[in-house]
Amino acid sequence: MKVLVTGANGLIGPYACQKLIHAGHDVITCGRSVPEDGALPGRHISGDLLDADFRKQLIESERPDGLIHLAWQTKHGHFWNAPDNPDWRVASIDLLDRFHDRGGKRAVLAGSCAEYDWQGIAPGQKLAEDAPCNPHTLYGQEKLKLAQHCLEVNAQGASIAWGRLFLLCGPKEAPARFVPAITRALLAGETAKMSSGKQIRDFMHVADAGAAFAKLIDHPFTGLINIATGEGHSLLEVAETLKTLIGRGTIAAGSMQDRPDDPPYLVADTSVLTQTVGYSREFDLTSALQDCIDWWQRNET
Repeated sequence: MKVLVTGANGLIGPYACQKLIHAGHDVITCGRSVPEDGALPGRHISGDLLDADFRKQLIESERPDGLIHLAWQTKHGHFWNAPDNPDWRVASIDLLDRFHDRGGKRAVLAGSCAEYDWQGIAPGQKLAEDAPCNPHTLYGQEKLKLAQHCLEVNAQGASIAWGRLFLLCGPKEAPARFVPAITRALLAGETAKMSSGKQIRDFMHVADAGAAFAKLIDHPFTGLINIATGEGHSLLEVAETLKTLIGRGTIAAGSMQDRPDDPPYLVADTSVLTQTVGYSREFDLTSALQDCIDWWQRNET
């Protein structure tokens, strides 16, 4: 298949592209920025997906058979309530409609665990795909609207999988995100400040997430599917694991206040991903964190 990957310059895009090419697909990527030489496999087309003319030209000229749509507003700390979230939803619907109008056969789009209702999750209660949705951010609300559109199009005979991503870790994360912030402080031999760390989270390596999206292109599953590990670890456990692997620095749990709206437990039920789709991941928590450490050791300035 000829597969178009949007947002391929992001955290998981390069890994998805590598898996697609390994599976024999012809990969075309697109994005606002031009990737560094060798950063992305396949052929790249530069452009802004919020530009309707670019979307039209892209689909009409390439006529892809498959679509992995990862592009969205992702600026750390900004994307949750960024005013262009509705623009991304509108652009995504138009892109998907054009894709199908020009003969597109299979689409996989990136959703988010932010679509779920995070309030009242009982400790140990993993979120299955049919869990209640009540997003409390503009980002989650617009993602959920797009998910509902995809389900409606599926009901008309399309083949779309909507992959709800949970927490990610890996190379090239924004420095202020949890894992990089703790890692960088410890590598410098400093004190890593954090909240109480009692919150339980589901961290997946970006390479595993990219591989899951690539696998879904070749699988007939349609509908909602969680992209996560299905394993919960406290933030303090994650921080302490980083400290053990790095071997220096200190952890100051409780030196920062817990956010009152932060859910205590956020872990995916991944039975659909593992049992129905047959996906298995490469990284466990320790190897994922070690890869993060290795990347920051190579790239910290």
